[in-house]
Amino acid sequence: MNKNYTYKTILLLIIFGLSYQSCEDFLDEESLTDVSLDFVYTTEEGLNSALVGLYHLNRLHHNNTASNSFRTLVMPVKSDLAVVRTGEIGLWAWLRWGDSPIGYEGTLLHGYWKHYYKIVDRCNAIIHGAQQSDLDQEILDKLIAEVKTMRANAYFTLYRMFNNIYVRTEPTSPENAFIRIEDKSSVEEIFNLLKEDLEFAIEHLDWNSVSYGRLTKGTAHHIRAKVALWEEDWQAAAENADAVIESGYHSLVPNLQDVFDGINDHSETLFNIQFESDIAGGGNRTLINWNFTPNYGLINGATYSEEMGGKGGGFIYPNNYLLGLFDEDDQRLENTYFRMKYYYNDPNNLPAGVSLGDEIDIYQPTGNTQSFYYQRLHPGCLKFTPPAGFDPTVGTQYANYIIYRLAETYLIGSEAYMRMNGNGDAKALQYINAIRNRAGVTPLSYVDQTEILNERARELAFEGQRWYTLKRMGVLYNQIILYAGDDGYKDEARENMQPHFINLPIPQDELDLLGSNYPQNDGY
Repeated sequence: MNKNYTYKTILLLIIFGLSYQSCEDFLDEESLTDVSLDFVYTTEEGLNSALVGLYHLNRLHHNNTASNSFRTLVMPVKSDLAVVRTGEIGLWAWLRWGDSPIGYEGTLLHGYWKHYYKIVDRCNAIIHGAQQSDLDQEILDKLIAEVKTMRANAYFTLYRMFNNIYVRTEPTSPENAFIRIEDKSSVEEIFNLLKEDLEFAIEHLDWNSVSYGRLTKGTAHHIRAKVALWEEDWQAAAENADAVIESGYHSLVPNLQDVFDGINDHSETLFNIQFESDIAGGGNRTLINWNFTPNYGLINGATYSEEMGGKGGGFIYPNNYLLGLFDEDDQRLENTYFRMKYYYNDPNNLPAGVSLGDEIDIYQPTGNTQSFYYQRLHPGCLKFTPPAGFDPTVGTQYANYIIYRLAETYLIGSEAYMRMNGNGDAKALQYINAIRNRAGVTPLSYVDQTEILNERARELAFEGQRWYTLKRMGVLYNQIILYAGDDGYKDEARENMQPHFINLPIPQDELDLLGSNYPQNDGY
């Protein structure tokens, strides 16, 4: 590999490949590449445009052009709650276990590493430019606070996935572009930067924002609480969770049916990715819902409909372990977070002996195509269903994707108080039971790690947090070998799981760009 050429290419892409947007509307993505970098990074208009570009870059990681939205799905797939059906040849293999880091070049995990470091470098450039500006300090502090929250989230994600990461706060420049990074950052360095960024953000951000999809004081407090859990700083986790819950700006959505309405702009939302088609700068359709919805349209007598979730590929679905965690009266189980039943709805293709509206027998394949690919009709996850009125025949859809929401904040607070004060702590019970009460299930009289873990599964399944929670609690390996897959069906994860897989491998071509002494994670 010609490293000089590689570094020069990276530098040019960073300097000239930024997508700048007009700030007439926050999400208006008008290209401003004809303006100078001095304008972009030192004027209020330019800095706001660069900030808009940062959000746009973050959204690109989740759209349907990013390996068919699958990057968003890596963590849900690699968990104890899912079954991954054989899908696109050569793609789903990378989501399995036991792969060599050599093969990760150009794949999904490689995309994670490159994406979040691209986010970091963009953040560093904006912060550096803002610090050179002579704009009003209050304006600059709010902008920098928003960017630092994005940077902290990027580094926090990288650390939880790859462990051996490096942190830097200076932007890429001609002076440093060729400097090789010879070693990972220490855990202390990483967490000091996370806390510094987030505490600055908490001080300067507002609770509410001009639009949904923006990072706010609530977002910063939430991430700060998550960081505190990783440090086992239970007091800081509790205080930051309390701050969000007691702020008066956020509340649990009373009706479970409204938590995931496709728009997802409501009091429970702390941060989401905007995909709506009817807003300036929206778009970038996703395939996330398609992955979680069974391909029931291949069954004779059934056709894709809005009522049954639209078009699906059925690649990921809840396993029996997850479904078994729900009480019968848990309102999250059927037709809210999950769809358990599908019905014949096509009058022109009904099999003999069935009528419109009859429930489809999930264990009886119907038709050659169905029997070849789909041995059963799997439960579907409703968390990514688009807003009402979507086209059910199209797999790509507009639906805002929730990154963080208040329900998790309650569970963070519950765990923090339990760790500090014991299983019967009143605040711990208050917070976890707020989630359970909304779901219509019996309140708990005690809280321990198992109850926290199970309630997180019920409430937050497939929202991208499970892997990190299992890893933080030290139970990832055991949970995978016990529950991943479905008791003999698609259980490769159980068979291939090794203890060192809790840290994902750094792609080899990225190691080649780093110093010769930069450490790969143990075991690879």
